[in-house]
Amino acid sequence: MEFNGFERWFAKAQFGFEARTKLYQELSALLRAGMSKPDAIGLLQVVASDEGKKQKDAMSIILSSMLRDMRNGKSFGEAVRRWVPSDDRMVLEATENSDDFPGQLEEYCRTLKQKRKIVGTIVGGLSYPVFLVLMVMGLLIYFGLYIVPDIGRLLPPEKWTGAAKFLAFLGRFASNYAVPTIISIAVLLTIVVITLPRWTGRVRRYFDYLPIYALYRVYTGISFILAISSLMRGGMAPINAVERIMPLATPYVKEKLFAIRRGMLNGQDFGEALHVNGRTWPDYRMNLSVKIFARTQDLSRQLARLAQDWLNLNQEKIEQRMATARNVSLVLVFLVIIAIVAGMYSVQGQISESVQQ
Repeated sequence: MEFNGFERWFAKAQFGFEARTKLYQELSALLRAGMSKPDAIGLLQVVASDEGKKQKDAMSIILSSMLRDMRNGKSFGEAVRRWVPSDDRMVLEATENSDDFPGQLEEYCRTLKQKRKIVGTIVGGLSYPVFLVLMVMGLLIYFGLYIVPDIGRLLPPEKWTGAAKFLAFLGRFASNYAVPTIISIAVLLTIVVITLPRWTGRVRRYFDYLPIYALYRVYTGISFILAISSLMRGGMAPINAVERIMPLATPYVKEKLFAIRRGMLNGQDFGEALHVNGRTWPDYRMNLSVKIFARTQDLSRQLARLAQDWLNLNQEKIEQRMATARNVSLVLVFLVIIAIVAGMYSVQGQISESVQQ
């Protein structure tokens, strides 16, 4: 059955993380049961289409396309290429001919879930502090624009003393600095988002210790180690695995990979090249461990174990950092509210005194 361009686009848009991992796990189970890849894909397509009743279901469209390509001589990796992200494509094409492709699929699913968990931890951990900071900004601007001017009609802000000076500052801030501050924050966040994957060079190494840049360094490092471990377990040599990853890498990661590849071309093994040229990327201590295990005959499995251990360790660190950010934002909100309440009581007393005089 032929599908038009919109149907294929819409099917791909629905082929997200959950759908992909479900397909990989089901395919792994069928392959372990002794089925060939085309037969497994064909069976999954029958199930997805409800035995032909829902041919235009998103998963049915994807599996039909894959099955047709495989019957026309393409490999599984080539057939799935147009439907999956570049990371998936790279690993699937490299591992599909390995001796334990079902095991590789299962391990890759675990990797995807752990990476997703880290992203979820970062996004979820930052959402609440960002919301609180925005709420504080809104509260400050509201008081500065509406409350302070009304009170100022009873007693000019220039005469306010003590805690009431904070309210007078809110009035000045809201009138003169609120818009420039918001614009500055938006510009700064835009610069950070743009430079995270693109900024390279010596100065970037110092910024990699700052919170947001450090999180990006950890995430890209985890992705690199897990990807190269999967490629090596699929039978690929370390230098070929690095070269395979490079076209899909961001400029930030590509700079690291070029240096590692250059070291390997100059006679260093993977561990030594990573330690010398990767520096603190992905992680200095882990690079030392990789350098040691690179001299063994089981580097790919050791890499997988090191990556999992480092992943778990950084998951805990990220959760701790997000908890710290959450607590700091709560303290900030508390202090602002206390300052506003104290200022209101203070200015109320000063207004009463001025009326009595």
